[in-house]
Amino acid sequence: MTEWRQQAASAVEAELEHARQPEEWSLLGPLRRTDDGDYVVDLRGRRIRPLNDVRVAGADGPRQSAAVPVSTVFQRGLLWLRDVGPLPPECDQVWAREITHGEVLERLARGLRELGDAPLAERFAQGKLDPAGEDAYSTCFVPGVHLVWGPPGSGKTHVAARAAAELARQGKRVLFITADATSADASLTAVDDPERIELQQDLAELSEVEAQLDRLDAELRDYDHEEFLAAERRIENGQRATVLEAEFSKVRERHWELARDLSIARERRRLAGRKHDRVASEHARRTEVRVLTQRLTKVEDRLTEIRDRMSGHGLLYRGRKSDRRELRAVEEERRLLVSRIEDCRQRVHMVSDDVRKLRAELDEARRRADELERAESDVRTQLELLRDELVRLHASGIADEADHRYYADCVHRNLPQLHAEREALRQRSKHRAALRGRFEERLWWIGEHGHELRCEDEAWWWKTEPVVVSTMDTLGPTGRGFDTVLIDDAGSARLCDVLFAVAQARETAVVFGDLAQPWPQVRPKRLEQLPEVQKWILATPFSHCGILTPSDAYAHPGCAVLPHQYRVGPAVQAIADNIGYLALVAAEGRHTDVILLDTAGEPVERAALARLLAEVAEDGGAVLVPTDGQVDEWRSVLQDTLTVDVGTVDTVIDHEFGTVVLDLTTDDWCDRVRSFLSGIARARDRLYLLADLEAVASAPTGTPLGAVNALRRQGGLQIQRIGEVLIPRQRQQSATDWTVTVINRATSDGTIAG
Repeated sequence: MTEWRQQAASAVEAELEHARQPEEWSLLGPLRRTDDGDYVVDLRGRRIRPLNDVRVAGADGPRQSAAVPVSTVFQRGLLWLRDVGPLPPECDQVWAREITHGEVLERLARGLRELGDAPLAERFAQGKLDPAGEDAYSTCFVPGVHLVWGPPGSGKTHVAARAAAELARQGKRVLFITADATSADASLTAVDDPERIELQQDLAELSEVEAQLDRLDAELRDYDHEEFLAAERRIENGQRATVLEAEFSKVRERHWELARDLSIARERRRLAGRKHDRVASEHARRTEVRVLTQRLTKVEDRLTEIRDRMSGHGLLYRGRKSDRRELRAVEEERRLLVSRIEDCRQRVHMVSDDVRKLRAELDEARRRADELERAESDVRTQLELLRDELVRLHASGIADEADHRYYADCVHRNLPQLHAEREALRQRSKHRAALRGRFEERLWWIGEHGHELRCEDEAWWWKTEPVVVSTMDTLGPTGRGFDTVLIDDAGSARLCDVLFAVAQARETAVVFGDLAQPWPQVRPKRLEQLPEVQKWILATPFSHCGILTPSDAYAHPGCAVLPHQYRVGPAVQAIADNIGYLALVAAEGRHTDVILLDTAGEPVERAALARLLAEVAEDGGAVLVPTDGQVDEWRSVLQDTLTVDVGTVDTVIDHEFGTVVLDLTTDDWCDRVRSFLSGIARARDRLYLLADLEAVASAPTGTPLGAVNALRRQGGLQIQRIGEVLIPRQRQQSATDWTVTVINRATSDGTIAG
């Protein structure tokens, strides 16, 4: 290992020691859906590193919930999602496996230490360049290592891309390295698996059920179904008790009436019985007649016997005297019996009609009394049942006013029905947790399979494609499988990165760049004191070869120059000239309006300015701020203006915009002159400078604001009070003569981004 590799690797490893170790998945941001139905995540103002896997998941990350793999396209700071399909409601965040800064540093350090024979990198590390061709394009075909300098808008990207295509046509393998992470990884393609869509649909349906359950839980959070049923029972008890009490009152009254009637009937029955008994005692003589008749028969028989005995013995016989006494006694008895029988017969004849009447009356009294007894018994039984039921109802509880209010409120809010719906949903989806786990796991492995396929495709692509487009971040050890390496926009690239990229070339390596780009940086800042960091990280390819100014580029034999420029107008050139950068030359026929929006020291109404930008930047615009701290304020007001990028000069990737706004309100960019130059050079049609006119007028010469003030004195600067610009459209024409003409970006008339 040569000394430069050892030093460069040590410098990278020193920075690696302080690099934060990230998680496997990075949160890109919330998922948004546009009015057109497209899905997008806003990454404006963020330093974008290459993405090798993107999933839509919940706030807890892809491994904690459903993770939907998607394909992506990056444009103007926005990551557009494709092939999304149905999404569960909880999938509202976009996550990605990013190539982190630590991974880049680790791969670079390992690659530098493991680097084999690399003669072009060896020469470049020594600051030596091979002679360039006649122009920038021809230089790409000259063996050796070369630089190509071109100011902003000179078409560096166009020249490099055209040369790469021609080299590939000649059978050369070309590695085209760009600073734009999205150029190297413009699209991540999800696995085209019908099962994925079915799983997402199943998960969406499950999530819909869970969302309904959550909604029902929220609506029923203060509802106690058991208490509602208890209140309902008490209300029913009260209603039932009211009905029963009314019925009990009627039955009790009926019972009183029956009891009274029964008492009367019993009394009548008793009286009828007594009458009947009295008459029946007379009527009983009929029996006595029969008995007496029977006795009379016996007496007559006795009398006949005595008479026969007396006539059979004659007049004189022993016992005649006793027989005669007996005869007289029997005859007397017969006479008494006959008299008694006659008397009884007379009495029986007299009461027979009364007996029949009294018996009928007694029978009726008994029948009536029996009927009333049965009725009274039935009513008494019914009364006792009602009394028992009322006792039971009161024991179970009778609703009070609070029960009625609670019940009425629940019914009014339809809570019992919602409870029934919730229970039905729970019953139908009682296995949803197991189903969700199975669906989510299967969806995860479909995404992993797609990720593996993409990695395999990328490896095959690196080995077989005639032109491989990559970035410094995605560059890895390739075994020097390329004939030519073209490195675009490397004017501010770190030397160690460029050296490693040049080492991949067998024949030719060409580094394109601009001297006005911001210098490389290292974190933490204290590492800048290390000699190896200063030499191999903070140096640029141009400074390493002694090219610090445009004149140095013109004079160096190993550096080709792109002198023609196509983007900016004379006003932008004047600002660059006033700040001391003379390489920016206005394109022939190009006019760029430079407009100072005077804030007059007042806070800027960014939301209104965002609406203005949405109107004038239909073909693309950008708001450039000095530091990352100002990005969020602008991004919040531009969230619905998807045609306008926002960020620092480092984070806004595109080189050309129809409209550019430089925010000079919180920072005068004095410590960021190179960033200021890069910012103004990106405006094609109009450049808005947002600043306080008094601050501009008092700015020192040679500073960004001083350069703007010099343009003002030269008469090349339009000045508008920001309040006049942002007034409603119907008043705008009468308040100011200032108008904005929207010029569409030319794509085929010689205008070249780069």
